Amino acid sequence: MEKQFELVDKLFERLRDGETLIGTHVTCNDPLLTEIIGNAGFDYLWIDTEHTYIEKTMLINHLIAARACRIPAFVRIPWNDQVQAKPILDMGADGIVFPMIKTAADAEYAIKSCMYPPDGFRGYGPRRSTQFGKYSTKDYINGVHKKIVKLIQIETKEAVENIDSIVSIPDLSIIVIGPMDLSGAFGKLAQTNDPEIQDVYRYVAKKGRDAGKPVLVSTGSYSAENIRFWSSIGVNMITIGNEPSYISEGLSRTLQSFRSVMAEGK
Repeated sequence: MEKQFELVDKLFERLRDGETLIGTHVTCNDPLLTEIIGNAGFDYLWIDTEHTYIEKTMLINHLIAARACRIPAFVRIPWNDQVQAKPILDMGADGIVFPMIKTAADAEYAIKSCMYPPDGFRGYGPRRSTQFGKYSTKDYINGVHKKIVKLIQIETKEAVENIDSIVSIPDLSIIVIGPMDLSGAFGKLAQTNDPEIQDVYRYVAKKGRDAGKPVLVSTGSYSAENIRFWSSIGVNMITIGNEPSYISEGLSRTLQSFRSVMAEGK
């Protein structure tokens, strides 16, 4: 019935079939880049509003571009705050990533921010999320909105200590490993190759898998070594790279090719 979440349904079907999916980050303001990336073949997009200057007036255009490319789009908001989540939900994001979760109570608050009473406390006022009235209030309240993907980011020591109670929450959709902040939480910021830190990643991934939750990682590096590591510990949604890194790498290759050719004639 609901076209918006057809893509989400297919994504979870592929995860249940044992596939490992690849996503990438959207960090720039121009939705044309989102359209280019959306047509490239990724399985989903992570649109970041925590560490970027993407504001609501541009975010809606990113979501439109993603929908045009038929790719699910998850939006990371800056904080676990129902006020910040509400307009993103009403814009029709396929899911919301909540950062810096520490306890099961934090996670439950985030999830309830996405759901209407009696299941949660989301305020009613959807616009694009109902495809501007194509889906009735009854249908949206009783079923459609419940498919919104709720992603909880594990990136604090407290979250690791409380991981059992967090992953046991029924309406939690996906566990997210935040490698950089998680390494910092254990006193080794950016030391993501440290054996102790990698054991933390393994521990969180295993807890997620044991609870039957997909496990996603968000990391900038898209090296084969990095992808291989996350796949080896059972992460089944690997979110890598971003537009600036892709552009920078393309520019470097272009200049290297030019300088190599120019050097041939000397």
